[in-house]
Amino acid sequence: MSWLGWREGRLKFKTKHVKLYLPAALLGFLIVKLILGSMPLYIMPVPVLDSRPALAEDADYPVPSQQSLDPEKIGEGLEIFERKRAEIEKERQQLEKEREQLTALKQEIETRLIRLSEIQESVQAKLDERETARNKKIKHLIKIYTTMTPKKAAVLIEKLDMEVIMELFSKMKGEYVGQILPHVSAEKAAKISERLAKRN
Repeated sequence: MSWLGWREGRLKFKTKHVKLYLPAALLGFLIVKLILGSMPLYIMPVPVLDSRPALAEDADYPVPSQQSLDPEKIGEGLEIFERKRAEIEKERQQLEKEREQLTALKQEIETRLIRLSEIQESVQAKLDERETARNKKIKHLIKIYTTMTPKKAAVLIEKLDMEVIMELFSKMKGEYVGQILPHVSAEKAAKISERLAKRN
């Protein structure tokens, strides 16, 4: 066998074996790489996350715990609720009763005010009637005294009450008063003159 023949045979042998071992070597390399690449996951354990607190924080209302669903506590809560409801109902009834009393009192006050108004109108009507009658009487007296002589009128006027005299003289013409006054006693004439001056 020549040297060339021997070399060619050797190359065929190497190429044949390389073709067989190359896929196996690549496969082994990939397996080693995968093992080495995933080792940190086994070395550093990942903590298991509890999703319940996160859900409770995100929720609009807290997630009830097992303790809050205790039937005894639920019973106590219902008892407190019923007590409060009874108190509110009692207060409502009290307020309703007070409102009825106030309504009755208001009606009574309105009735009394109407009655007082009627009495006032009646009294005013009587006062007006009395004033009208008094004015008529004064006018009648003035008519009588002005037709009499001043001396006779003075005699009658002396016997009258001072308030009546003042009313007569205040509504009588000044010339008649001037004629009657000299015939009245000096003491009474002075009082009449003083009162007339104050009124004017």
